[in-house]
Amino acid sequence: MKWGLRVELLFILIFIVCLIISTIGLNQLGILGNKNEFSNNGYSYYELEQIVSSGALKFYEERYSAGEDIIIKVSTLISNGYIPNLYDENGMACNGYAKIINSKASIAYIKCPYYQTSGYDSKNE
Repeated sequence: MKWGLRVELLFILIFIVCLIISTIGLNQLGILGNKNEFSNNGYSYYELEQIVSSGALKFYEERYSAGEDIIIKVSTLISNGYIPNLYDENGMACNGYAKIINSKASIAYIKCPYYQTSGYDSKNE
């Protein structure tokens, strides 16, 4: 009787270990949960923000007078040829906007499926 209980407990332990391993594997494949929550693989969203920021400044300089603070949507920058379409490391499309402050500074805010710039406000899209 004791030997049967030990074997049953061993099978339960093996089952739990297999369950944990499969959950971690599915998460790494992106099938279960947010893949980037645990691994970013060194991808930098900062570069995307810089593309938006520089494109917005060029757009502003060519179309607005100095002194106006405005918000420029990423879709506007793309449609006017100032920036290319934005994609994250997984090839997923990103959206966003840039705030032009004092006609000299541009702050970019982007929203991707697994990333969002701190302070992002979706009503500005």
